[in-house]
Amino acid sequence: MKQRTHVGVIIAVLCLSILSAHTIVWARTFDTYYTCLPGFVTAVVLTNASAYASDEAFILTLHDAYGGAIATIADSLAPYEAKVVFLNEHVQAQDEYSWGLLHVEANVLLQTGVWIGTEDAWVSVTNLRVQTLSTDGLDIVYYWYGVNYANTANRRVGIGLVNPANTSAAGTVYVYDSSGELQNYSDFVLDPHSSVYFKPETVFPVGQELWGLIDIRSSAEIVVVSEYYDDAGGLLDVDIIDSVYYLQARDPESGDS
Repeated sequence: MKQRTHVGVIIAVLCLSILSAHTIVWARTFDTYYTCLPGFVTAVVLTNASAYASDEAFILTLHDAYGGAIATIADSLAPYEAKVVFLNEHVQAQDEYSWGLLHVEANVLLQTGVWIGTEDAWVSVTNLRVQTLSTDGLDIVYYWYGVNYANTANRRVGIGLVNPANTSAAGTVYVYDSSGELQNYSDFVLDPHSSVYFKPETVFPVGQELWGLIDIRSSAEIVVVSEYYDDAGGLLDVDIIDSVYYLQARDPESGDS
């Protein structure tokens, strides 16, 4: 991967790219499962995948097994910033009903990861996706995929990119830390039906407590594989992402992208 020496310039270019793009309507809500049963923990990582800050970037609502709303959490996000919310801290008394629906509302382009584990180890990781966006009648320039990653003392991540098509795909992988700072990027070209794999730890030494967003821009639809490992190298979970969170289309009037 290539180190970005002029981070500010690159971020500005990326922001202009998003500003000039024709924005497709995207769903701003996520619904998923959480558990705060005795002995279990759920952490939600929320990342602003855009260049726009928001004082009310997201609202989380927890419902118990009966459907009652037991907690609401809201917070701000700076551009590309990531925050983690440990849901157990918002459940007053954990019992057999402390699980159910987690509803997320977003005012920014949000990438959301849900980590579920026991008191000793993480056992499941899911990168939430909204409904697949339609490309009918659109001149798509780039397809965007988002992945939550961790490169900490007790977690590792490996990322695979798979091209399912008969034509080549090209793009760029951007890595942001939790503060929203762009750490690194890598361009890629995938031949038909080929794959590529990389580990952030080959660029960032383990122990720097780096975690946040891996943002992937591709010229064609691909499949993203996110593999999560513990500190001993044991596989915790595999999350397969086959739908985009954002489509960047060419402006039919100006021809710009």
